[in-house]
Amino acid sequence: MSENPLRKTYTIMVTRTTGHQMELETVQEYGAAMESAKKALDNTNNTEIRIVENKYDDATRKEKKQVIKILNRDNLASATTGAVRAGKGSGTLAPEVMSRMTKSIINISLAVTVLILLGGIMFQILNQ
Repeated sequence: MSENPLRKTYTIMVTRTTGHQMELETVQEYGAAMESAKKALDNTNNTEIRIVENKYDDATRKEKKQVIKILNRDNLASATTGAVRAGKGSGTLAPEVMSRMTKSIINISLAVTVLILLGGIMFQILNQ
């Protein structure tokens, strides 16, 4: 039996403006797949790029495919550079960061509401 029974490759799938999907290329490393996806988005006829991880198990001879990254022109900057997008000078935040911030604000609001309600109950108990 071989030392590495699980082999991974990455396939770049392209969605054209016509809606037609096609396979662009298959590479061995994730970094190479990301670079290829970025180059594919430079083409104005491509609207969406999907990086599909192909896992092949030599022991069971089964192949599993899973989409691990979906890129388009809107989310390319946040996916490659981090939290702050490189835009036209504006400091817009990535959707992931906005989602986390929204959840945090909701949690803080709930905590303050609970504290106010508890304070009101304590005030009524102390006044009796």
